[in-house]
Amino acid sequence: MGFLDSLQSSVNRGMAATGRATSTMKLKAQMSEALKRRQALAAQLGASLYDVTKDDANLRAGREALYDGIAACDAERAQCQVEIERLEAESAAATAANSYYVCPFCGSHVVTTDLFCSGCGKPMAEITAALSAQQQAPAAPVAPVSGAAACPQCGAPVNAGDAFCMSCGYNLAAAPAPAAVAASDPEPVVAPVPEPADEVASLEAAPVPEPLDAVASEPVVEAEAIETVVAPAPASVTEPAPEPIPAAAPAANVCPNCGTPCEPGDAFCMGCGARLS
Repeated sequence: MGFLDSLQSSVNRGMAATGRATSTMKLKAQMSEALKRRQALAAQLGASLYDVTKDDANLRAGREALYDGIAACDAERAQCQVEIERLEAESAAATAANSYYVCPFCGSHVVTTDLFCSGCGKPMAEITAALSAQQQAPAAPVAPVSGAAACPQCGAPVNAGDAFCMSCGYNLAAAPAPAAVAASDPEPVVAPVPEPADEVASLEAAPVPEPLDAVASEPVVEAEAIETVVAPAPASVTEPAPEPIPAAAPAANVCPNCGTPCEPGDAFCMGCGARLS
């Protein structure tokens, strides 16, 4: 019995030690969480106290390095924020300059910052409204290609040997075989029209030309020589040289209505929409 009592006592002491160690670990973890919460609250309190006491000379006494360090950090953060906003503005401006619309009325490229189309003079509001209407319009169904197989349920084109439609999943093997297309009647061949009998008779009754010997035996009458009279050439008259006309100075590429500079080839003003040509 003494051995069993000693064994039981050892087991009890081991279980008690294990329980104490477990409780200690739990308490340490709880203390760590409480410390994190305290630090977060202290940071919030310190930030609020800094905003209230940064201008109080009595409270700043002896803590000038801390206050000056926090002020330097705030100034650096503000400068970085200003630089970030500038870079974002430049990026947005570059994106807007590189983006354009295709005018639905004339097909010209219209930059998003323009007020009017340089090709047809339409205002930007009308161009964007037309583009929105085109995007909202439903797409026209694609007609099946003549002679190509199509799904009997949805009409989508299918390839030869497909077991199912790739659009609706219809079982093409169970579909009835398409009716044979009737062969089109061949076009009639036009027979040649026989020539009239009168023309044939007139060709037969035409006189036969005489042989060359008979033509050569006839005397040839020589034509009399005709004297050629050459008229004298008229005397050339010297005309006075025209005076040079001074070239007109090129007009500046500006709108005559509002004075906005225009590019060569623009048909309308980008500032007021007036026709230039």
